[in-house]
Amino acid sequence: MRKVGVVLVFVILLGVISVARAATITNEVWSNAIVDPGVELVPGVPAELNITIVSSNGEPFTAATFPNADSITVSGKFVDEYGNAIDVTGDGNPDIFSFTEATDTPGLWRVTINVTNVTPGLYTFRIQAIAQNSTTGEVFDNVTVDRQVWIAGGSYWVAKADVKDGDTVEIGSLSFTIRGLSDLGAILDLGNLSTQTITDTDRDGIFSWQYDVTGDKTNDWLVFSKSSDDDDRFVLLVYSNDASLLDNVNLQEDVVRAKGDRITFRNKLLKDRSNYKAYVVWDESWLAKLGLKAVDYYIIPQQGRDHWKEGWGTVERMDVRVIKRTTYLFGLIAKEEEVFSGNIWAKNVNIDNLIRVFGRWVGNAAYLGRGTWEILKGYADITIPSSYSLRERSINELAYSSEDFRWFNPILKPDKASLDWKSILGIEDEEEE
Repeated sequence: MRKVGVVLVFVILLGVISVARAATITNEVWSNAIVDPGVELVPGVPAELNITIVSSNGEPFTAATFPNADSITVSGKFVDEYGNAIDVTGDGNPDIFSFTEATDTPGLWRVTINVTNVTPGLYTFRIQAIAQNSTTGEVFDNVTVDRQVWIAGGSYWVAKADVKDGDTVEIGSLSFTIRGLSDLGAILDLGNLSTQTITDTDRDGIFSWQYDVTGDKTNDWLVFSKSSDDDDRFVLLVYSNDASLLDNVNLQEDVVRAKGDRITFRNKLLKDRSNYKAYVVWDESWLAKLGLKAVDYYIIPQQGRDHWKEGWGTVERMDVRVIKRTTYLFGLIAKEEEVFSGNIWAKNVNIDNLIRVFGRWVGNAAYLGRGTWEILKGYADITIPSSYSLRERSINELAYSSEDFRWFNPILKPDKASLDWKSILGIEDEEEE
């Protein structure tokens, strides 16, 4: 009896192993969609997904591989927490997207996905492939995979970090004060005794409201997303298909006195399309004025779209470099060092316990041909001691300035510099004829 039992167990295990074998998806290629750093779909923009499926025996997932199968289907759907298909086209019915096989490449399947009128946020997209005999119900091979996809609210969006209860926001024709901001939602005070209540119905830290912000008679999306850094703070996203959104953010360059002897300069522009602004934090102490010792700082935005990117409903890169330049005895001795390099979005970057830089506002546009968002506009708050002044310069102005470098310009006199300032500022050498 023991041998029979062992044989039975072996047979059962063999059956489990054969059932456990499944097809695999070896390649996924999205087009007309954002793919860096993750997949994002823009409503109203048909995206195409191409996948390659290999059967469990290593052959293409196609009819010729399964001669006894009379049904081979590949489908995709956005699912809720229970695995049920949801509506992402606005017609009130669950949507299932059917893949078709390429006629010239067995095992290559493609589908077009066009989402419309769907609340922005992170969704689960489920791909299922099955080869079976519909009469007997026998399944010859199958695969099911889930992918996380962010659905945006439009081709353009702006984001504000560090949104908190009591803040007043002005965007285009809309102005509101936030009341009662919490995990449960928020109340927006629109003025004239008018309010709008937004509720986080699914308790995922994201809640939204539709309103025509740009005045183009089409509703835009306002989305509050909980910050991972602070339980009481949120990021406000405003999506639109109207490019004027990026210029409709009403930002004032306020100067406020912070705690003690600190001064904060709010909403200082770092990037506007291909134009970049640098900031010089200039030592105004008596030692500096006497030429004995000065410690100046240079806040320099890094150039190029790789340093200004969005990803999955948040800002992935808003990169700056901060250079500390110390000079002694009328410039006889100079020391230069990079004291910070990296992302400042929604971060209170502390430089030598003297300066704080906080990435606050950005404006983005989708570049579907490249598969990325690019931040076209970026603003930061800069806090400095009252013993310093703040100077704003374009990159080219700073590069050839005789006033913003103490004693000598390290770009014009690179032999006296300890850093490669041309590289830091992104200045290219002129080609010799």
